[in-house]
Amino acid sequence: MPDNNSQNQNRSNKQEDMIFLPESPDTPSFRPPAGAETPPELNEPAVPGEVPGIPLPTPSVPGPPEFPGAPVRPILPIGPITPGNGQRPPIAIYPIPIIPRPEPDTPEQGYCTIRFLHAAVGYEALNVFIGNKPVVNHLSYGEVSSYFIETDEFKTINVVSARGRRTLIASETFFFGEEDVYTIAFVNGLNGLCMYLVPDMPCMLKRAGRSCVRAVNLSYNSPALDMTVQNGSIRFEDLRFKTVSAYKQIQPGTQEFYVTETLSGAFVFQIIHEIEEGKMYTVYITGDAYGAPDMTGIVTEDYSLLLD
Repeated sequence: MPDNNSQNQNRSNKQEDMIFLPESPDTPSFRPPAGAETPPELNEPAVPGEVPGIPLPTPSVPGPPEFPGAPVRPILPIGPITPGNGQRPPIAIYPIPIIPRPEPDTPEQGYCTIRFLHAAVGYEALNVFIGNKPVVNHLSYGEVSSYFIETDEFKTINVVSARGRRTLIASETFFFGEEDVYTIAFVNGLNGLCMYLVPDMPCMLKRAGRSCVRAVNLSYNSPALDMTVQNGSIRFEDLRFKTVSAYKQIQPGTQEFYVTETLSGAFVFQIIHEIEEGKMYTVYITGDAYGAPDMTGIVTEDYSLLLD
């Protein structure tokens, strides 16, 4: 019989791995957990297109980056990687921002909402920084972070290996607009891990008693795919890498998502998910079309400020 106390302790440790940090005028300065160190390379503000002291790697797809002098160790474990089950909890905003009262003639600070999805085949857990500020710790392949609040402006996202904290894997700069909601997906690119910004726009056509669903293909080497749901009455067609479909209405309840190749009609995978009334969902297609980990779908519940 397994030790329940040990299981609870492991579960608690895993939850503490995730760090969500807002940026607001009344938020205290961040202090990393005991034993954690902020990479010295990230102590200086990042400049768009330039990372102090560290060149970005350029491996071939989809292998992990290699660095001179780094120990040789496998990135993919024996057997397929089991994806996470999406964000936990389904919708969480960390935290509600404290909006200061602006002085006369001073523009009010705007806020946006961001989360991260690890869909890069061949990469182990990642730590995510905004500039030099750590925001997500140990994001494993197939996992989605909860949403958190950031100020609206240009932000540089730095990604390092959770195992080798001094190994910078990728750095990109994005503009985040006021009251916008985003999912930043980590995917495979020609030069290694790259980031894909997915706007979590609201589903404007949602009717009473219905929900909304869309599909996004994040499998870097998949052929064009079709996805059907609700006994074929809902269909997303020709989903190529980095394709984001529009939302479509769906009935609440247990739904089966059935994915096939667009040209041949060959079966790829199917998943079942419980759809709740009045919510928005995205099915992210991930995995390796010709190897491990197998292609699958990660279903996330989406958030929009316009829904409140």
